[in-house]
Amino acid sequence: MKISQNLINNCNNNIFNSWINNPEELTNKFNNAEPFEHIIINNFLKQDIAEKISDEFPKNLEDYYHYNNPLEIKYAYDDISNMSDNIKNVFYSLCSNKIIDILKIITQNQNIEYDPTCHGGGLHLHSNNGRLHMHLDYEKHPILENKQRYLNIILYLTKDWNNEWGGQTELWDKDMTECKVKSNVEFNTALIFKTTEKSWHGLPEPIKCPENVFRKTLAFYYLIPLENINSYNNKKGIGKDGYRTKAVFTKRPQDPYNPLIEKLYKIRPFRRITNEDLIL
Repeated sequence: MKISQNLINNCNNNIFNSWINNPEELTNKFNNAEPFEHIIINNFLKQDIAEKISDEFPKNLEDYYHYNNPLEIKYAYDDISNMSDNIKNVFYSLCSNKIIDILKIITQNQNIEYDPTCHGGGLHLHSNNGRLHMHLDYEKHPILENKQRYLNIILYLTKDWNNEWGGQTELWDKDMTECKVKSNVEFNTALIFKTTEKSWHGLPEPIKCPENVFRKTLAFYYLIPLENINSYNNKKGIGKDGYRTKAVFTKRPQDPYNPLIEKLYKIRPFRRITNEDLIL
């Protein structure tokens, strides 16, 4: 497990801004949002904390896992034990009862719990030409028995990002016919959304930022007991026991047919893409 309960108990969770004082105000916004349940919270952390963790992102790209294929180009780092004390504290604070209780109010779900494995979470970097095709996240947790991914927090941590570079997180409708929301890369802003069989999201347009600039995000996820029955992949026949245990990708209506991309869409729900997969 990447998260230690002892460190949660001893974390300093006085790092969040005023949004935590009135979570009831966010309940309706979250539950009535289109195309699916989400909220965007500006000034998520206290400013000095956000600046510190942005500055303290690991700088050696060799320490990151590099996804580098036509569907996903990004760097991911999830070794919390080797992160700076300030970054560790953010992850542990997101696991604290204080924040869990607030998320229960916002989502109106009393079964939320943090993911002690931080599976898929951590620190993410997107460089020039970075992308992430539209997808649904895994559904059944691949490590923890009878747990289901329920809630995502994506915290933007790049200072002075230019929106002309792209990098917006797109939220699409359940039938993948139209983009309904574009969440801009605004420093210290968090996108929180429920992950379900209709929560299509991604960074489908390649990022066009300078070579020495990265789209930095901190990602963390929450779970509930497994409850989905008639899931998206029960209908599509994807994944073990009819559940998604990996991300499921799809194209947008405007994307041209590409036989390699279609091949990768079929592979990715089961495993990561290899160099051998890139050969038609």
